[in-house]
Amino acid sequence: MKKATVILLHLSYWLLYCFLVSFLFLLSQATEESAVEDWEDWVAILLFALLTGISSFYAFYGWLVPRYLTTRRVRLFVGVGLLVSSGIGLFSTFMVSMATTIIIYIALHQTEFLLFQPKDQLVLMTGFTLLALVNGMMGTVIRGFITWYTDIHMKEMVAGKALRTEIELLKAQLNPHFLFNTLNNIDILIERDAPRASLYLNKLSDLLRFTLYETQADQILLTHELAYIKKYIELQKVRTPNEQYVTLHMEGPVEGVQIAPMLFIPYIENAFKYATNKKVPEAIRIYFSVVENQIQFRCINVIDKSKTGSKEQGGLGQRLLRQRLTLLYQEKFTLEIQPTEDTYSVYLVLPVNSYEMSTH
Repeated sequence: MKKATVILLHLSYWLLYCFLVSFLFLLSQATEESAVEDWEDWVAILLFALLTGISSFYAFYGWLVPRYLTTRRVRLFVGVGLLVSSGIGLFSTFMVSMATTIIIYIALHQTEFLLFQPKDQLVLMTGFTLLALVNGMMGTVIRGFITWYTDIHMKEMVAGKALRTEIELLKAQLNPHFLFNTLNNIDILIERDAPRASLYLNKLSDLLRFTLYETQADQILLTHELAYIKKYIELQKVRTPNEQYVTLHMEGPVEGVQIAPMLFIPYIENAFKYATNKKVPEAIRIYFSVVENQIQFRCINVIDKSKTGSKEQGGLGQRLLRQRLTLLYQEKFTLEIQPTEDTYSVYLVLPVNSYEMSTH
């Protein structure tokens, strides 16, 4: 909690305390039986009521709570707290008598050391002790609230930093896979057509620039993500003359829509990994649609049974992807994965412009 907020909290409490003490004084004066006729007595009582409240409040706030309560020594806290409150009550009673004597001596030049009868002194001591206990408890409550709020704030800050760190680690685990696959494709192309390899190397440079810079932001434009995906698909199609090996369909108003970066490419990359038969038309079908404040993404790939089974597709990578989606969007996304003997389908729905992440 900020220092200015703590100071304001203390000032507010003491203003309220002074108001209540003054109110009780006026209320007691309205009752003839409890009224105190000598104004000197009331000056002393009100003065030490304030001093009693301050001393007991900060004795608990600054000493007893940090030393005993925060270390879970509750019995010591209660015992020492009662002793402190009683001591403050006794001391305040004595000082009221002394202060009243001094005031009367200065004002009236009279000497009367004992202004209160033993019964009155006992009442005063009981009242000051209770006042000390009440203020001590209030000091405990306020100190506890400040400590609790500070701990919650610190935990939120640590959780926010941990969340960002975990997201960056997840992204770091995904992106190198794409890079290695693409470099392998270009390496194969160099042997067949060096000029085309250079062209695709430039495309890879654009993709790396996107990965290094734009993915650092919490949100990017969907149009940038789609441009990235198009270049990625072009690089993947280098190794096949089959133009219908992969199809990409986009519908809806994609301009101005923002998303978290690098959410779709891992699923597309995974599809290319398992749709290894490049002679099959529409071996990979990718659909993007922006409808009713939702981004709908579907990726369907044909499984090459001679290479792998549908059950092998996914694994650790898919768990990491789902974990990242949960970290970024909490429960505001839909992810359905449907593997069959012949195909593997991913259906992902994200809210438009409602990417939320804790940053306290």
